[in-house]
Amino acid sequence: MYIDIYFTDELPCDRDDIEDALDELDGFEVVGAGGGVLGSNLDVEVDESVPRARAVSMVTGVLRRLDAHHAAYLRLSDTGERVNAVDVEDVGADPTPG
Repeated sequence: MYIDIYFTDELPCDRDDIEDALDELDGFEVVGAGGGVLGSNLDVEVDESVPRARAVSMVTGVLRRLDAHHAAYLRLSDTGERVNAVDVEDVGADPTPG
């Protein structure tokens, strides 16, 4: 599964910090990034061994830890669903590496 993260507002941290934190998670790899007038994005590949709900929770956990969740929404490749990161409930996934 892929999770594309779109940032629509100014980020309170550097996008590279978010990328580094996501890359540290087991089963996650940032495979693309971009930016433009309307914002920026990160493209994250998630190993199929990571359950969907846990993957979404882990990504939003990283965004919350870096206070970037208010400026982000996710597009999930398996459904095409667009999810506001603020609306994702914490399902108990630990967003720390490992």
